[in-house]
Order: sequence, then structure tokens, then C-alpha cells
Amino acid sequence: SVPHNMAYMESHDEERLMYKNLTFGNSNGSYSTKDLNTGLARVEMAAAFFIPVPGPKMIWQFGELGYDVSIDFNGRTGEKPIRWEYYQNQNRRQLYNVFAALNHLKQDYDVFKTDDFSLNANGAFKRLQLNDPSMNVTIIGNFDVSSTTGNPMFQHTGMWYDYFSGDSINVTDVN
Repeated sequence: SVPHNMAYMESHDEERLMYKNLTFGNSNGSYSTKDLNTGLARVEMAAAFFIPVPGPKMIWQFGELGYDVSIDFNGRTGEKPIRWEYYQNQNRRQLYNVFAALNHLKQDYDVFKTDDFSLNANGAFKRLQLNDPSMNVTIIGNFDVSSTTGNPMFQHTGMWYDYFSGDSINVTDVN
């Protein structure tokens, strides 16, 4: 009855998302997740689906900066290098800021503590929705490497705001 989904995007015993993006990433034409900046943007999108789900989250060593050192560096359980220089890279800093903003939202708004949420993770078009009397949240993402369409299924019509860009849309049809 109380949201307490303890979760992680990457753990101490598996490859980091950025390492996977850069090493095994998919591509379509000039769009490639093996490109550093594209890979970082993909981790931003993953974080937008990970952090808002109610409950505590575990973030592994420098994941918020796109840590891309293999788990097998210096042996599977060996000491990994600390990449303080990541913070100087504008796109890695942007990823850090996204993690920080999502954690700020989670602490300051009741909707991120709700037990009324749903996740549609089937296919490339994914949707996370959180509902609370104070506000509703809809997060949508295209996890493919090509354009796709999907139904956002907004919870209501009216003005909706993009937290990161500050943009807004007037939704007249929830679909």
C-alpha cells in the first residue's frame, strides 16, 4: 500500500548503460547510440523512466555522468578509475543536471510518491504515468533508433508542460 520499489538501472555486477551504448549500440543512418552525445541523451531518457517511479533508487558509480568504463577493467571486481573530468564535459554535465532535476522533483512533489502509477514498456514507444490529486505526470519516450508514433494517453485535456524545455502544449485530445 506504500510505494517502495527499490530499483536500479545498472548495478555493481553488470556493464554500465553508457559502456553498452558506446560498445554495442544500435544505429539507423547517421543516428547512432555509439555516438557519445547520443548515448548520453539515451541515458537521460532512461533516467526519466527510472527515477520518477515511486520508491528509492540506487545509482551506481558515476552513472549520472555516463560512466563508460567496462566492468571488466582491472578485473571484474577490481578498482575502477574515478573520472572527475566527466563533469567538465558539457553533455555529461547535462546528464548530471537531468538526474539532479528528476531527484529534485521526486523530493518536492507528491505525485512522485503516489501509488497510482502505470508503466507501459511494450515496444519502442514507452509511457510512464503518475497520478495524484495535485497533478498528473506523463512521460513518453522513443527507445528505437528510428522515428515512431505512439499514443501518449494523457490523463486529461488542457495545458501540459515539458519540465525540461519549459515548452507547453494545449491537449485537446488525450490520444
